[in-house]
Amino acid sequence: MTFIPIILCSSARLARSIQADIAVKFHQAGDVQWQSPNVQTLSQWQESVIEESLLIGQIDEVMPPYALSTFNEQLLWEEVITQALKKNAFGDLFDVSGLASAAMEANRYVVAWNMHLPRAYLAEEARQFIDWQRMFQQRCGELNVLENVRYVDWQLSQLSHTRCVLPPQIAFAGFDQTAPQEQRLREILIQRGVEIIDYLTTTAETAVAQHASLQDQAAECRAAVAWVKQYLIEKPTAKLAIVVPRLSEVRNQLADLLDDVFYPASVRPAMADMERHYNFSLGTPLAEQPVIQAALNLLRILVSPRLHQVDISAMLLSPFWSASQREADARALLDARMREHLPTQFSLSRFTAFVQKQQDSGLSLAALLADLDAAIAISLARRMEPSQWALVFDRLLDALKWPGERSISSLEYQAMTAWQKALQQLAKLDVLRKRLNAGEAVHYMQQICLGQVFQAETEHAPSIQILGIMEGLSSPVDAIWCMHMNDHIWPSLARPNPLLPAFVQRAAAVPNADNSVQAAFAATIHRRLLHSAKTIIFSSSRMEGESQLRVSPLMKDIPAIGSALSLAIPLAETLAEQLSHVQGELEHVDDYIAPAVREGEHVSGGTGLLKAQAICPAWAFYQYRLGAKALKVAVSGLDNLSRGSLVHSVLEHFWRKRHYADLRDMSSNDLAKSLVQAVHYAIQSFVAENDVVSDTVLALEQERLTILVGDWLLFEKNNGVSFKIIACEAEKKVDIRGIEVTLKIDRIHALTTGGLVFVDYKTGQAPKTSSWGEDRITEPQLPIYATFYAQDATQISGVYFGMVKTAEHAFSGVTEDIFSAESTQRKPVFIQDFSNWSSLLAHWKTSIEAIAEELKGGVSAVRFSNENELMYCEVLPLLRLPERKLQFERFQENAE
Repeated sequence: MTFIPIILCSSARLARSIQADIAVKFHQAGDVQWQSPNVQTLSQWQESVIEESLLIGQIDEVMPPYALSTFNEQLLWEEVITQALKKNAFGDLFDVSGLASAAMEANRYVVAWNMHLPRAYLAEEARQFIDWQRMFQQRCGELNVLENVRYVDWQLSQLSHTRCVLPPQIAFAGFDQTAPQEQRLREILIQRGVEIIDYLTTTAETAVAQHASLQDQAAECRAAVAWVKQYLIEKPTAKLAIVVPRLSEVRNQLADLLDDVFYPASVRPAMADMERHYNFSLGTPLAEQPVIQAALNLLRILVSPRLHQVDISAMLLSPFWSASQREADARALLDARMREHLPTQFSLSRFTAFVQKQQDSGLSLAALLADLDAAIAISLARRMEPSQWALVFDRLLDALKWPGERSISSLEYQAMTAWQKALQQLAKLDVLRKRLNAGEAVHYMQQICLGQVFQAETEHAPSIQILGIMEGLSSPVDAIWCMHMNDHIWPSLARPNPLLPAFVQRAAAVPNADNSVQAAFAATIHRRLLHSAKTIIFSSSRMEGESQLRVSPLMKDIPAIGSALSLAIPLAETLAEQLSHVQGELEHVDDYIAPAVREGEHVSGGTGLLKAQAICPAWAFYQYRLGAKALKVAVSGLDNLSRGSLVHSVLEHFWRKRHYADLRDMSSNDLAKSLVQAVHYAIQSFVAENDVVSDTVLALEQERLTILVGDWLLFEKNNGVSFKIIACEAEKKVDIRGIEVTLKIDRIHALTTGGLVFVDYKTGQAPKTSSWGEDRITEPQLPIYATFYAQDATQISGVYFGMVKTAEHAFSGVTEDIFSAESTQRKPVFIQDFSNWSSLLAHWKTSIEAIAEELKGGVSAVRFSNENELMYCEVLPLLRLPERKLQFERFQENAE
């Protein structure tokens, strides 16, 4: 077997793959021992040669330049551009980070392609770039550093003029295009007597190619996965690849489909980390790994002057620090209590005091408190060099027992190894001579982890590779499916650099200069694909939303799969879709009946319990009988519930010991004074029970209440209906078919006729009363008051919702007068089915008792007539509506 001493690759992933391929070939040849091949990326090899030459004295420079990392270069460009924009009156409006990225790219083109920029013919942005470039290079000189493109030039110069030892032969692998610096390297190596060859990753034979046209991008993903499944059924040992130009857009969709088709057991939490035999060439940002997210969140919390509740919640529920297993339940309860008792933002000291209070009240949080105290004890007050902060971050995370008690997985171990590299990258910021405070250091660490691509290594060679179209295979595979062959995607559209003249970029033929450059590059990739497998299927989409799409011009010579067969191309199904139509293997259990309510069993919930039962029985069962509820979401200031409660409190205090005649006879000044007293009382009562709202918010709320309730009282005064207040916020327990329901009525007043009217204040949307004439009353609050509050229903004269809303004050409801012939009130539609007030009350009583009997019997089906009525359901995820919708669609398909 021919052995290649050194192979230089275009990417680290390709280098690993080639190394593994060579090892497999030796093993298949019967060798039990072999010399590991020297496979590196081009930049790794150049760096190793220069480093060795420096060590043995073949390079004479006493202080060789330091190579800036990509992140450091970005920061240096941002520093230079920020300084330059200080002279611009609108400098603060510019996206400095975006300008720095564009300047980096422009600088790389100018240096690597040796561009000449005639200043006299340049636009303002190009002249500005030249100034930035001059300032940037001056700053590099002060720091004795070089950005990557000029550092490569320096390396090439050393290779050309020094006597560094070079191998007799070098193979290049995976370079679809030869950039100027790579071409110069090849020329230098040839001059130095090195034999240059290409390491073949393709085959001489052209693949059998076909083109499949599918409905949309989702169908392409499904078709590709279904094709992989069918191919592996027929040839289990086959090596396959899915190539995607825009892999980042569909990565998650493809991963989910592959799991659903090949690894359905991975849906179980305990099997989530099971080994897969597919691999993505495109990694994800290191910051997206949960164990790294936890580390960044912990650091952010320790250095931030104000903590956000959402960050603390994520920290408490994270398994990656402190006693994450022993105190898991206590931390979950702490999260729920924090949401109820702390504002959206607070200090770390206030949080630790709150934790101590919960610990004293019985929650087991000793380890969490101890670990937090140990981390807080580490000083973060002074500015330090980035390398020092890297050490401090290690100490902080150790104090917090990161990554927690549980044994970490292989993926988490690799992510933690990458974290150490990120800390090294932070330490490299020393070269920029920056001294950072704690917040700046954590911010840079966050940026580093977002920019650092994490790609987990697999133990075995995957049988399915999912690649970006720029990524090359280490050796031909059996078959390829190549997606996204539409003209707006491939060839990719030109994207000339905005800081350089377009004509200069076109003349130099730099990447993305114009469509001809893109077309030539795409043709090169296309030829490589056609020689990377025995068969290849290209697919394209016909539609994207409402837009029709065109096929890529590269498909011109690719025979299309016949139209009849195109319709029969199988599409992979999600796990839910697979389970929805399995016949004979699934046991269907009709489980809509819960245990009946036992004699003496208390079911809390008031009228809301019967409302939930009427709308959807499962809602009532989960929320009121099992006690499930949504965690409170913190808001800045007061939430709608608190605002509504304050309105109720103001009106309760105002009407205490008053009647309509008192309001009617009040002067404007007396009304204003009484209103101010009522608002003050309501605010003080609220503050006594809640300490999470600032004085500023309370002052604004006091002003709002004064205006809103003042307008409402004027509305009632002008309404002219005389009444006497019987009770405000009246509570009464009633029995409805064995279900004890606590009524809390905002206001009960008596008319001059002696009849009682119930009023319930509403500050939001007006409740819909259309169901009051139906068998299932889905807004039963007022009907329950009318039929169960008084033993003698003839005492009741009406029920109203009092709509206390700015510019929309109104009473919404019905009274017995609506049935009289002289009534001028607009009659609701449901009234037409009833002859008099008594018949309506009887209907209400019958309907509500039926709902109560249904609840008592344990009926808990997911059944509703209008999904919009579930808007305020706290247990919506437990109803599993998407799954039910899918089942219904499958049922309709089977029926057809």
